Amino acid sequence: MPKYIISLTAADRVGIVYSVAGALLDLQGNILELSQTVMRGYFTIILEVEFAAAKPAKLLVDTILERGRRFDPQVLVTEVKEPARKPAVPDGDRFILTILGGDAQGIIHGISGLMAAHGVNITDLHARVDGSRFSMVMEALIPPDLTPGTIRSELERYGREQGIEGYVQHENIFLATTEPGPVRVGVGQAGRSRPLAHAEIPGLDPAHAQDGGNGLASH
Repeated sequence: MPKYIISLTAADRVGIVYSVAGALLDLQGNILELSQTVMRGYFTIILEVEFAAAKPAKLLVDTILERGRRFDPQVLVTEVKEPARKPAVPDGDRFILTILGGDAQGIIHGISGLMAAHGVNITDLHARVDGSRFSMVMEALIPPDLTPGTIRSELERYGREQGIEGYVQHENIFLATTEPGPVRVGVGQAGRSRPLAHAEIPGLDPAHAQDGGNGLASH
């Protein structure tokens, strides 16, 4: 089924998601994935949408603009080409990298350069400057032949130069420590739920559960 990536940017106002979703529903589109954020007062949304039959990009843009006319949005439509959807890092492990420290020019450029040099694919990234403080959370696929310890060492080296701290966690450990609802399974004494031990976290290589495996590596 034909699929499209649709992105929209507008000054933030209540009702934009409703407007975009309604326009796509009018065209009988099915939203497969959605990512949305508000940055410095501007709303941005990216969607993957599939249709039963191909739709002209102009029709998609015009329908979204017409329904969301009061928001004065900018809209971009890209048709998904199936061959381009092959993973950049086949069979890679997903890790969460957190960077904290003082703000300075070039931090994102430097860290993304470290990732690229080792074949790490950044799949999600959020960074923010608040006063003089910089923070960044990155989701990345690390190739199977690259250990988290290598990334940790690179972040340590870069951190010493820039005065920042970096943390690397396997995705399953990150979820186990930050999203207790979905991962608290089983019943312990007195009917209380218990957190998952490292060995019980689905998809986690047992070697990464130990400190020596660098599954949880800090600066």
